[in-house]
Amino acid sequence: MKIVVVGGVAAGMSCAARARRLDEQAEISVLERAHHVSFANCGLPYHIGDVIADRDRLLLQTPESLHESLALDVRTGHEVVGLDAETKTVTVRILDTGEEFTESYDAAALCPGAAPFVPPLPGVDHPDIHVLRRIGDMDAIKALVDGRDGKPPAKHAVVIGAGYIGLEVAENFHHRGVETVIVEMADQIIPPLDRELTTQMESYIRAHGVSLALGTQAAAFGETSDGRIRVELKNNEFIETNLVVLAAGVRPSTDLAASAGVELGPRGGIKVDEHMRTNLPDVYAAGDAVEVEHMILPGPYLVPLAGPANRQGRVAAENICGRDTTFGQVQGTSIVKMFDMVAGGTGANQKQLTAAGIPFERVQVH
Repeated sequence: MKIVVVGGVAAGMSCAARARRLDEQAEISVLERAHHVSFANCGLPYHIGDVIADRDRLLLQTPESLHESLALDVRTGHEVVGLDAETKTVTVRILDTGEEFTESYDAAALCPGAAPFVPPLPGVDHPDIHVLRRIGDMDAIKALVDGRDGKPPAKHAVVIGAGYIGLEVAENFHHRGVETVIVEMADQIIPPLDRELTTQMESYIRAHGVSLALGTQAAAFGETSDGRIRVELKNNEFIETNLVVLAAGVRPSTDLAASAGVELGPRGGIKVDEHMRTNLPDVYAAGDAVEVEHMILPGPYLVPLAGPANRQGRVAAENICGRDTTFGQVQGTSIVKMFDMVAGGTGANQKQLTAAGIPFERVQVH
């Protein structure tokens, strides 16, 4: 059997590794668009902050180590640009050369993940405006903080988005002595958490010298006469800065799936059944790009977290290899640390419960 896995991070590598353990004879190829696989993406902000000083600690595996330990054919810099379910082939583009070729499969697993949301704002293509999703993103941001390529170290930064990634990036900027402003369109940080939980954390963050601009959002980006970025906010304020990180959430990467005829769900993610099967024969999907059943809230949800992604990848592999394994509901458990304060949540928050018409009680314990 020949298995082709599209995407080589959490779900993709879990799928490939589990498939190998279940079938020693299968031919398993992993095609990853970026130049790194199986890396610790949760650690990216902490290398920028020098908390994790050794960059190699983030690289859990390489194509060479995966070939040696699991006999996997892992190819980085290979983007799958097409899938034909009738001929059971994928079209692959080698990014460094532009060369294209086709690869056949008996079963395919789509694990493309999610892409950071980049708002279509004027000036958003400025070279010092970045997202943080991959190793290359981390390297580019750290180069600005360190002061490389003929530029002095960045002394000021703006983070767009006060979710988990945004807060972690801001903490690590502060750790490096970079004055930081967090801009969040909601009237609170960490929108998935209830408001009374975040109020204390906001005061704590401000007390540590990180500025919060809540209830507003970026409107445009420009450049000052000395080469700094000029951030225009919708409340008519302006911030001049050396570096901007966009951390305003992610969107499922579904272009390949949609063009191949894979059915999408109501929230824009890939629709799968409990076996991680799509509507196309022998095509499975897992990870941040798929919609799954929530334990509390009705209907399918997008839950871009590493834990569910890894489990989904293993479930897809087990079904590809002939087992009858199902993926259950998700709670969406997550946690974040900001300096010495930690906040976490699981299940549904009050806004979600109210919108879904689900009755609930609220208890505070001190």
